[in-house]
Amino acid sequence: MKILALLVLSMLAAAAQERPRSWNISVAFFAGSQMVDALSSRGRIEANPLLGHGPFGLRQSAIKGGIVGGVVLTEWLILRRHPDTKRFWTWTNYATGAATAAVAVRNWNRPDDVR
Repeated sequence: MKILALLVLSMLAAAAQERPRSWNISVAFFAGSQMVDALSSRGRIEANPLLGHGPFGLRQSAIKGGIVGGVVLTEWLILRRHPDTKRFWTWTNYATGAATAAVAVRNWNRPDDVR
């Protein structure tokens, strides 16, 4: 719960300062939450069909990293042509990052799986 609270506080502090780098900060928050989720899933059975079935390991981490990189690259390409959508993508990254951080907290609080 402490991790989720810190992530939310950092998101709010970064969002309060609407500067040219706000999208960059939101990408860091998004990628960081994905990394925390991967760490919390390590060794557990993966429920996301996009990442494959079986225990979460190197293969699933690589797929997850590729998806995150693809999302960030797509946003960057869109922002090059449509800079007016920056606020939308910034808040999308924060919302997705917060949801992913919540999943990571849930993963760490589940006693049913053996690590």
